[in-house]
Amino acid sequence: MALQLVEAKKKTGYAVYTALGQYRDKYFPVVFYFETHGSKEWDENLAEDYRAYLKRRVNANEIGENRYRQLLFGLDELDEFRKTGKVLWPFKRKKAGFRLNPFYEKLKAGFLASEDFHSNTKGDLIWICDRYFSWLQHEGYSTLRKVDAAVIQEYIRISSLEMTSNSLYNIRLYMRKLYRFLAANGYSETDYALLFSFRVSRERPQQPAADPEEVRLALSVIDQNTKKGKRDYAIVLLGAVLGMRAGDIIRLKLRDIDWANGEIKFCQSKNTVPVVLPLTDDVGKALKRYILEARPNCDCDEIFIRDRAPYHPFVDCMGIQFLYREYRRKAGLSRQPFDGKGFHSLRRAVGKNMVTAGVPVTTVAQVLGHANVTSTKKYIALDTEHLKECALGLAGIEVTP
Repeated sequence: MALQLVEAKKKTGYAVYTALGQYRDKYFPVVFYFETHGSKEWDENLAEDYRAYLKRRVNANEIGENRYRQLLFGLDELDEFRKTGKVLWPFKRKKAGFRLNPFYEKLKAGFLASEDFHSNTKGDLIWICDRYFSWLQHEGYSTLRKVDAAVIQEYIRISSLEMTSNSLYNIRLYMRKLYRFLAANGYSETDYALLFSFRVSRERPQQPAADPEEVRLALSVIDQNTKKGKRDYAIVLLGAVLGMRAGDIIRLKLRDIDWANGEIKFCQSKNTVPVVLPLTDDVGKALKRYILEARPNCDCDEIFIRDRAPYHPFVDCMGIQFLYREYRRKAGLSRQPFDGKGFHSLRRAVGKNMVTAGVPVTTVAQVLGHANVTSTKKYIALDTEHLKECALGLAGIEVTP
């Protein structure tokens, strides 16, 4: 049956090497498990045993969460193919892989134009629309006329088979927004608010705050005798001393510096919350040195400009991420993928230091520009010294030999 599924996938447009790769990665482990337990045919009891076996492995850290989901999805694909002879809708990840008909293209364009969405949010909404509408087309719904709660539930069910909890959370959040638009404009009889009210628990790993010694080492290798070094030193200080996000730093304007009152005033790009930060002596000197001695002579309003022609501001945050990573490398500081030691760790360090110093969470929220104090509470988890004081003792439940 697994090889039959591979052939069916090739007929739907999968490349040969992709289909065979999926057999190797997702279907053969099922075949091998069944055969080693005495069956060459589908067996419901063995399928449930296989699920439990995978759960034990992921709980024992023998396989990762992504691998666990991949193997489970392979089992579900085989089961679906056994029951219906159909290939589960392929989860296309590249935008170029989605082909929407004129009706859905019109809906997507109208939805995106219905509000002044932030660029990051708009990217997520495009992904949601492309993914959902493409699935509807795949299932034979060329319009929304026959799409009801049962169809939407089936889409969510299939999404949950492969996606992480964080991605499923985004699907619920943005589809709720999409159906509000569809209902308000007569494309849907209801916004299905109750259907989208289910809770999704997101994984929220706590990333570390920057280590003070590592920050000192990274700053120490910046050559402040060069124009680029003067710029980069000021950028890193804004993150390390004031906790500014990379996105706000690249958009910081010359007029945002109130030299007379010693303040930096700007609206955050993430949530448009206005923030007023103190222009500390070290940050002020670094900014003054860069602006007067190293900043290229150009018509740009932004403070930080490319150090080479053509002179223009940073295009996105990645430039700051790269420069900080490079100075960490020069300082001999290693990095691992997703270890949380990038430029944003400087902001976490500022939040942690304030919480550790006993600054009220409400004040920390104001300094960091959080729209909701809930976003600030995560910094409490970084204050390990005070958290130790909250630990319960073992009095009365001592372990005896």
